[in-house]
Amino acid sequence: MKKFFLLAGIATIIFSSFQAQAKIWRINNTPGLTADFSNFSAAIVSASVVDGDTLHFESSGIDYAGATLNKRLVIIGLGFFLDPANVTTPGNAGLQAATAESRISSCTINNGANGSKFLGIAMGGISINASPNPLNITFEKVYFLGGINFANASHSNVTIRKSFFNNSSIQAPNGSLSNFVVENSIFVGFSAHINAGALIGSANVIRNNTFISSYLNTLANCYVANNIASDPSYDWSFTNCTVKNNLFARASQPIPVTGTDNQVGVNMANVFVGTGSADARYQLKAGSPAIAAGLTIGTVVTPDCGAFGATDPYKLSGIPNIPSIYSYSVPTSIPAGTATMNVTFSTRNTN
Repeated sequence: MKKFFLLAGIATIIFSSFQAQAKIWRINNTPGLTADFSNFSAAIVSASVVDGDTLHFESSGIDYAGATLNKRLVIIGLGFFLDPANVTTPGNAGLQAATAESRISSCTINNGANGSKFLGIAMGGISINASPNPLNITFEKVYFLGGINFANASHSNVTIRKSFFNNSSIQAPNGSLSNFVVENSIFVGFSAHINAGALIGSANVIRNNTFISSYLNTLANCYVANNIASDPSYDWSFTNCTVKNNLFARASQPIPVTGTDNQVGVNMANVFVGTGSADARYQLKAGSPAIAAGLTIGTVVTPDCGAFGATDPYKLSGIPNIPSIYSYSVPTSIPAGTATMNVTFSTRNTN
């Protein structure tokens, strides 16, 4: 408990120094700790919280209750996979002093939330009901435990980058969805897939992602390049898609006639390092057939396939690009009557 209080206090000092015109609001539901708000809904409905503000969800051992978002806000957390001692999802050491992530149980995105951004947060599930176009909603470095569901409506301009889907999916089978981008993300588990038959237009991109044991991926009208699909048992379904430079474990994976430089029947034992944290294990091993197998992107010629390749690779633990406290030390005791104590902490900015 003392650790939560101390880190929250240090975070307040750091964030106050970076605050410009848009306000940063602290959210913390730890009992006994004072913050601007203790829950998601209270922050959204507050008249003081306006479009363009940031809600910073601090480390907590308690999930934050879900809410309906109808303002243009930045939702930011500490990242995920922070605890190396976690047996189920081993974390990466030395990235955050706090080992408890900030996790929101759910979020429904309604009209008015256009332009919102989710960054470094763990989400139990997202429902996108907002229909005004463009939505201009970005999910970056997000840990999805409940996936994303698009309502049966017209949607456009939704981007997902450098995120991790833990046995959760993207569902857009009905209505229409355009200008949809999924890049440098990792999908792990039987239910971790993309069901996006509702894609329309010519600006949809599924690029440099890693799919582990994923099934029933259904894509229409999109550019599919530099991905790795490790499941040998299920076909991907492509309708009017450009499919280039992907690796498929399935030997009989159908490739559109316009597809080029795809590899099928790949032995995935030769692709990934297979050890380490919950996300680091999907980095490429030496000699991997995915190394330099990708289609050139920008200034990166023949990038690696998968989430860790191309111009803006996946970042371990989804640490947001704000100052993070990765270590601190406090005295084990102080003399009675001492009014102050020296605290040493180390910070860095993660891009």
